[in-house]
Amino acid sequence: MKVIAGSAKGKRLRFPKIAKDKRLRPLTGQAKEALFNILAGKNPDARFLDLFAGTGSVGIEALSRGAELAIFVELDRKIAQTLRENLEITGFSDRAEIYCLDVIRAIKVIDKNKGKFDIVFIGAPYGSALLEGSLKALAETQLVDIDGVVVAEHCVRNKVADSYGKLVKYRDSRYGDTVLSFYMIGDNN
Repeated sequence: MKVIAGSAKGKRLRFPKIAKDKRLRPLTGQAKEALFNILAGKNPDARFLDLFAGTGSVGIEALSRGAELAIFVELDRKIAQTLRENLEITGFSDRAEIYCLDVIRAIKVIDKNKGKFDIVFIGAPYGSALLEGSLKALAETQLVDIDGVVVAEHCVRNKVADSYGKLVKYRDSRYGDTVLSFYMIGDNN
């Protein structure tokens, strides 16, 4: 895994040695490149929220490409330690915060303390109810800026709804078995 573009381009990110029962699945380079091409107009100076952050490759890519701040949520403390190391390797520790909390709880805590985000990325485990739970929880907060975007990564076999409360899907992009579903705040909200 390495940073694809921006100020940290080419820096290799660490990946932890984890037990086989844990499914840490980083976004492929092709899907990550496509994601940031789609988000190109939104990323400079963005406030980026990375849910189920893992080693942080998506949020770090956002920082490398000019995001102002990235907040990472990763429940597993060992993986979060690798994320901290990756932030140090890339020099982004001063523009990042890590929350070692359950994502639903973190959404509530961050909603009270951190304001709005331009981009929210949800990389929940494939096939998990946590993806829809996260989308529903986000829809009940003020975390997503009026012009913001929520990106839900999921397996092609797992469908997501066209809307979750005020979040309305406007685009799907497929890369192999991975689908990125893009949501924005609907016109009626």
